[in-house]
Amino acid sequence: MRRAAYLELMGHAHVIGELYWRVANALRQIPEPDQRLTRFEELRSELREAYDPLMHSVRVVVLEGPPTTAEAAQAVLDAALNGNRCLWRIICGDSDGHARFNEVQEAYLRCLGRFVEAARTAMEAS
Repeated sequence: MRRAAYLELMGHAHVIGELYWRVANALRQIPEPDQRLTRFEELRSELREAYDPLMHSVRVVVLEGPPTTAEAAQAVLDAALNGNRCLWRIICGDSDGHARFNEVQEAYLRCLGRFVEAARTAMEAS
């Protein structure tokens, strides 16, 4: 059960990561502000839809444990929330939002990497 919970979380986290990649891509490749705003709104909607399954899978991992893996899973969820908030600030016209998004995206990927390591360690200990 624990392995399945870890794999499910990683699958949902991958979806979020892919959407963040699309946001970063839009930041670089869509020069026209109105088109970029439309794309950001579409991606924000997709991120909201992807967030709930991630949150559910994190809750299952927290239930399954162990504590280090649960903490790492929660950090992934928190980082995803930060990414979603950052995208919202970009949509609202925050001038620092673009640079901040890159930082938030990198932090998300680091949290995901720590979760994978914690999950691997937990599986080896089982």
